[in-house]
Amino acid sequence: MRIRTTRLATIAVTAALTLGGSVAVTSARASTGTGNSDANVSARGGLGIVTSASATANADGTYTVTWTDRWPGPMHVYASTDVDRFTSLVGTTNGNSLTVSGLDPAKRWYFDITPTGPFVGMVTAPRSLGLQSAPNARDIGGYRTSRGLTVKYGQVFRTDALGKATDADVARLASLGLDVSADFRTDTEIAANGVNKLPAGTVVENLPIADGNLTNITNAAVGSRDPIKQQELLGNGKAAAALENIYRGFVDDPAQRAQFATVLRDIAEGKSVIYNCTAGKDRTGWMTAVVLKALGVDDATVYGDYLASNDNLRARNEGTKAGLKAAGLMQDPTLMDPLLYVQKSYLDTAFAQVQKKYGSFDDYLRKGLNIDPITELKLRARLLAF
Repeated sequence: MRIRTTRLATIAVTAALTLGGSVAVTSARASTGTGNSDANVSARGGLGIVTSASATANADGTYTVTWTDRWPGPMHVYASTDVDRFTSLVGTTNGNSLTVSGLDPAKRWYFDITPTGPFVGMVTAPRSLGLQSAPNARDIGGYRTSRGLTVKYGQVFRTDALGKATDADVARLASLGLDVSADFRTDTEIAANGVNKLPAGTVVENLPIADGNLTNITNAAVGSRDPIKQQELLGNGKAAAALENIYRGFVDDPAQRAQFATVLRDIAEGKSVIYNCTAGKDRTGWMTAVVLKALGVDDATVYGDYLASNDNLRARNEGTKAGLKAAGLMQDPTLMDPLLYVQKSYLDTAFAQVQKKYGSFDDYLRKGLNIDPITELKLRARLLAF
């Protein structure tokens, strides 16, 4: 596995989390030269004046990097394919945005916005991984916690199934430095949609989580071609209720809890992990909610990331619905919406079940997922930066 942070920064994060405070880490700024010394590692240090940042990949191959700061001043923008090492200065500006061109479009790029002087910068990247075959593939980094720390980019990724990944997609995945691919799909799903196509050397963990008979219900409804039967099986809130029941199972079923816990431990052990189900929205959505919640990300942000699947999958879903209608399989394909899209109520249901069964999310981590305090501390030290 790749070393993702300096030892000093890790110790500082651990101390901050243990003591409940914040620690300023002073370390060398990445140089614009080459080499393997710690001076080339972009560690967070000094006083933070960049308060937020984002990066967008544009259709013409350029990137737009934007940020906000506490007061104006020259900003240096660095670009790198290694989230921990920034050696290429791509621009300096007194403004709050920069368009960057000339970067290899086949690779994933991270950007470090660093002020002049003894101030800490901020790393950002496009959230989407830009995979042709998996529109819901994204980085879970960049979110802020209630303590003002930031979830690191380039460590943990969520995605829909990768069975149809193109050669370009696999090359893009190779640039992520993945250690583990955790697949929540069942054998039936994998047989239907294909084994994930991954870079050589990626360890595959098959962690199947059943869909609560939802596939059979859906197949029965669509296969019947009968509008009345389809309404009986999926209409009047029945499809949404079936999904909510699946989300209760994420919390109640010991076997499912064990699968989610495996991924948490992989991350805590320093592995770079990508995890998926079929659409990357339900099992993958709950896994991401658990990770972000364990890191201290606020509920509004957790829900925002969860619901982003709807926009990412909209084109594919609407195409699926149009195909069902054109083929004469469904007169009212909107009956499929609760299955194709996520709803706030689904995540509400899982969190409510956590509260009902364990009393708190912390107890769910301890007693439900068997994540001990040391593992949780390692998870936070691994994924959080100043």
